Amino acid sequence: MSKLSERCEQRKQEAEALAEKYNAGVKEVEKLNTDNQQVYAEFQIKNAQYAELLAQVKEEEGAEEPAPEATT
Repeated sequence: MSKLSERCEQRKQEAEALAEKYNAGVKEVEKLNTDNQQVYAEFQIKNAQYAELLAQVKEEEGAEEPAPEATT
């Protein structure tokens, strides 16, 4: 094999290795995006549950306070 052919083959292997690394990175980003979407969906559910409970607590606390007396 000539020196030029060897260099060409070496560059090809380097390019293939970088392509594999890039593709692995793309797959990892896609996986992280999917995981992030799932976590965000769970967060939205928990946040809605919290807001509902907070509203119930405020309602309950409002019902426990004595009504202000009317002055005439």
